[in-house]
Amino acid sequence: MMLMTDIRDYLQLVGRANLQDLSRHFGIQESAMQHMLSFWVKKGQISFYYLDNQGCGSGKCSDCFECSESTKQIYVWR
Repeated sequence: MMLMTDIRDYLQLVGRANLQDLSRHFGIQESAMQHMLSFWVKKGQISFYYLDNQGCGSGKCSDCFECSESTKQIYVWR
């Protein structure tokens, strides 16, 4: 259960992070991280947002595949 509280503490500290950053920070696979984050989402402690093509600041998103799907999955501590 230590990792769950570590995730909580990290998101409280940084405020928001995407799936790729969280996975890299904790050194675990993105699918495992998603599963752990879903615990906090179900408890209402974390909000989940998916940035569509309109959410990118590069202005190239209509025909760009530069960003991975995991960078578009944003988790925010409430």
